[in-house]
Amino acid sequence: MSLHLTSPQQLIHAQQVVNAQAVMDAHAKSFSWAAKFLSPAARRDAAQLYAFARLADDLADEEHLGSLPQRMQQLAGLRAKVLAPQSDQTQAGDVGRLLSQHGVNPAVMAYFMDCLVQDTGPRHIQTTQELLQFAYGAAGTVGQMMCPILGAPAHSQSYAMALGIAMQLTNIARDVVEDAARGRCYVPAEWGIERQNLQAPATQAQALQAFFAIEKILLLADDFYAYAQQGIVHIPAANRRAIDIATALYRGIGQKILRCGPAHYWQGRTSLSALEKSWLIAGCYAGKNTLQKIPPRDVVRIDLQHLAGTPGFPV
Repeated sequence: MSLHLTSPQQLIHAQQVVNAQAVMDAHAKSFSWAAKFLSPAARRDAAQLYAFARLADDLADEEHLGSLPQRMQQLAGLRAKVLAPQSDQTQAGDVGRLLSQHGVNPAVMAYFMDCLVQDTGPRHIQTTQELLQFAYGAAGTVGQMMCPILGAPAHSQSYAMALGIAMQLTNIARDVVEDAARGRCYVPAEWGIERQNLQAPATQAQALQAFFAIEKILLLADDFYAYAQQGIVHIPAANRRAIDIATALYRGIGQKILRCGPAHYWQGRTSLSALEKSWLIAGCYAGKNTLQKIPPRDVVRIDLQHLAGTPGFPV
């Protein structure tokens, strides 16, 4: 009989994997549903990446986690550890080694971390291009990091990045009121919408004007969803269904916002019920993918060209 001894480092790693899965299940309400359809290895690695990204994002957003200088210091520490993990046994070290093993360009993670640092205080986006630059930094980078975890080839990174941008645009459209309470407005100022109307419109006319901006963000998201859909064939079959479902669930939030309209938007944060999620998942199995009917417009390719000089951007 042979004994298989487990080192303290292996035990720490195993516990971090369990913790990461718990974080994803608790906080990634849409993605955790889709992640159930990933292969076991991809689900484990995706959970680790999500939990780290969640920790970093919370440090950027949540004032109860400490003063701004304290949170900035913690973010700097996470950035250093994830980019130079070596034998570090923390969550950041584990994720750094994971990304290195998958061949992820360190510039991608560096840009993600730098984007969060820039987003720790009040922020008022000025142009559509600035909005897309933020969406790339906050989530397009995560799409790139997910690409090898899913087993997709390097040449499909642009599609994974576009899916991340689309999902971030959906989040922005959903969270306008919540972001405003933190002193942030991601609706471009060049669109001419008063910030106070986005947070709490006083009249029906103001609500309609503000909702027009939210609808515009969701239509832009649809362009990126449609572009990303072209790359779904590059994902191995074992993980392809999960990304189809993740896309349907995230886009479903935006579609629900549009269906309910301005009369409901300011009554509370939009989310999908368990029944709505089940219907969308069933639609994926039935092949009812409305994105296939949305041809990606040239605007996406033009926008991607504008982003091409960003560190870590896929060529």
